[in-house]
Amino acid sequence: MSLSTVTTRILAGIPLRDALLEQARDVVRELAQPVRLCIVQVGNHAASNVYIRNKQAACARVGIIAEVVHIHEGQGEQALHATLKALAVESDVTAILVQTPLPRGWDVQAALDLVPALKDVDGLSRASAEMRKDDAAQALLPATPLGVMRLMEALQISPHGTSVAIIGKGMVVGAPLRDMLQRAGAQVIAIDKDTPQPARLTRDCDVIVAAAGAPGLVTAEWVKPGATVIDVGLTRQDGKLLGDVARMDVECIAGALTPVPGGVGPMTVASLITNICDAACLQLGRSRTVWKVDANA
Repeated sequence: MSLSTVTTRILAGIPLRDALLEQARDVVRELAQPVRLCIVQVGNHAASNVYIRNKQAACARVGIIAEVVHIHEGQGEQALHATLKALAVESDVTAILVQTPLPRGWDVQAALDLVPALKDVDGLSRASAEMRKDDAAQALLPATPLGVMRLMEALQISPHGTSVAIIGKGMVVGAPLRDMLQRAGAQVIAIDKDTPQPARLTRDCDVIVAAAGAPGLVTAEWVKPGATVIDVGLTRQDGKLLGDVARMDVECIAGALTPVPGGVGPMTVASLITNICDAACLQLGRSRTVWKVDANA
């Protein structure tokens, strides 16, 4: 197969994240009352500890109080459920986040569903999903899919009429992103490990979102020249963080490409922070902030 060569724009998420955090700091200052995030963690998962520190650092930058509630695995699921139910009714808790993964065999969705929709800044409870289906003004969007949408916005890509291939159908990224893009008018193709000849499908798409957790899966043969490739995958191998996209292979084919690390990850953190700010405003009966994303600013 002959592939055209194009100049690929590398779209880093860090400058966009920083701009969103500046806006969030202004929102928190204007609220003039404490904004508090409670992160509920079971056990001591090493990768989770890193993610939690990143979230705490971002919260500190904008003036949000971020606390971690630790639960020992030996305490069992009932301890987790009791903790979430208690936090749900605490008036001074703005936002609740269940840090995954949970121990093997624990019901993740059952835990997520104990978080009230207006405090569900991960946007992963069934109540939050129903609110999004109803286009409720108070619905909070899952942070990583929201980060992907904002990367598209930064590139001035309107979802309406755009063909998008999403590789991966997981509950955290693939499934909610598909729903969000379809509601915005995109033509979405959902791909997973059982999809035959996936590269034939992705080659016709304007945007490819890789969220399979399979390092190097997307090569040049998967990409239409000039297409935008957003790499959500993040796998640690031999001390390195790898994305789902074979960057060196795709870089001269794609019109725009997000790096790993430094692409979607920072936008996920920024979107979590904006969700916390939106939750605080909604709980106070205020309007949500219109967040500005501009890759050229």
